[in-house]
Amino acid sequence: MMTTQEIKSLWRSLPLSPANDLAALDRQIEKNPKAWQAVAQFLKKADLAALPLGRNEIGEGCFANVQEYETKTASKYELHRRYIDVQLLASGRETVFVADKDMGREPQGEFDVEGDFVLFARADNAREVEVGPESWLVLYPTDAHMPCMAVDGLPSPVRKIVVKIPFA
Repeated sequence: MMTTQEIKSLWRSLPLSPANDLAALDRQIEKNPKAWQAVAQFLKKADLAALPLGRNEIGEGCFANVQEYETKTASKYELHRRYIDVQLLASGRETVFVADKDMGREPQGEFDVEGDFVLFARADNAREVEVGPESWLVLYPTDAHMPCMAVDGLPSPVRKIVVKIPFA
């Protein structure tokens, strides 16, 4: 097992977006180092373009959902409670809108415990983050987010990996 500091350094070597909350990342690594080490090693070794679509087990309660789709011009915000998302694209670009969880407005139903999400029609004070192969985004249960959005309003194909890490 690597030290916590080595795991933090490993995460800093990944292509993280400047929009990431690195202090929150450090706190989560300190609380669950085995999971964060497993995910970082998986992401460094995996051929992201060749991972099979669907769920890919990583270990330590973590997994990666591999998706291919065309980005959208309209969607909803989502919020999770049990998992942190690490959203990265093997190909393509997309915009993710991110707001504080308390800014989610107009819930679209009750929280789905099994699926670990609730949807919102909109969120106030959202910031726009562009995600691509060189700009990965870490989203916590404090982040309402609307992923899969077209960059500059122009839909395009993407291959996306969403890694789920238990929130500690």
